[in-house]
Amino acid sequence: MVFEGMEFYNVEEMVPSADGYRMCRLPLEVSGKLAPGIRDATSFHATGMEIRFFMLSDEVKLHLSAEWEGEAQIALIYFGSVQGGWNYSSRTIKTEDTVISIRYPEEVKRAKEISGGMARRFDPKLVRVILPNGACRFLGKEGSTAPPGKEDVPACKYLAYGSSITHGSLSILPPWNYVSRIADHFGFDAVNQGYAGSAFMEKPMAEYIVKRTDWTFASVELGVNLVKEDISEEEYEERAREFLEVLAADSRPVFVTDIFTNLADRQERTRKFRKIVEKYAREYRLTYTPGTELLPDVSFLSGDLLHPSYEGQREIAANWIPVMESCGIKRARE
Repeated sequence: MVFEGMEFYNVEEMVPSADGYRMCRLPLEVSGKLAPGIRDATSFHATGMEIRFFMLSDEVKLHLSAEWEGEAQIALIYFGSVQGGWNYSSRTIKTEDTVISIRYPEEVKRAKEISGGMARRFDPKLVRVILPNGACRFLGKEGSTAPPGKEDVPACKYLAYGSSITHGSLSILPPWNYVSRIADHFGFDAVNQGYAGSAFMEKPMAEYIVKRTDWTFASVELGVNLVKEDISEEEYEERAREFLEVLAADSRPVFVTDIFTNLADRQERTRKFRKIVEKYAREYRLTYTPGTELLPDVSFLSGDLLHPSYEGQREIAANWIPVMESCGIKRARE
């Protein structure tokens, strides 16, 4: 969405708060139909969000704040496809008003030359402030800006739905999660619809995904957030059936996986849940790949024995990309 002369990418609603705006990845009419965890919390996580703009003044200052303290909330600064250099690479967003001051560096004149071989093409003068995975607020802006046009960003989009693993937990920085890696490979923009602890396979979410007309292909990672919930196998099966039935009614390619390899689940229940996802993915003729094939080894887990490490996120992307290519997904420039 465009707000105050900038594109807030992967943001559907700017919700006024006492000191600024909370940024929501879902329309409020959709999130209002979902469980409290996603409605009130994880839909406001800045996963996959970017603030994109062209600078019309010599300097632009963004005012942001993190909603809580914990792991460092790092915002990355890119000029088009190129990561900012020494003075413009990253900033830590704190819980108080944090000012991110940006000027075009001298080197931006050569950004087009640097980015020529990159699959994901952005106009080299487009400022992209890639927000962290945690929740943060937009407090305001100083300076003059203009939002990008369609010709300034990748023409195609890849949408990914899933749990905190899709969200990018423990991938260290947003560009290193499997969603961003797959998008980079194909030269697509990434639409990250990962919801930590709250990807409950709810039918209104599936309906929202297919209602969006902006994505070319999608992936869904299903099941892990319901393993420890008070939900019967019968209800789980009904959710999986309805969710995948809605996606299957759309003609665009959808790639399905289930619960990735981990050492922190209830093995019997997890095996049954995996079989249910496989059953309906195959029944509805969606392209199914077991999570245990995408993440085949426990050595790719982080210390919590559930979330993939940085290397694990890379492994998921490396194993899923050939599946997608075999189904006709091609790089945007080809």
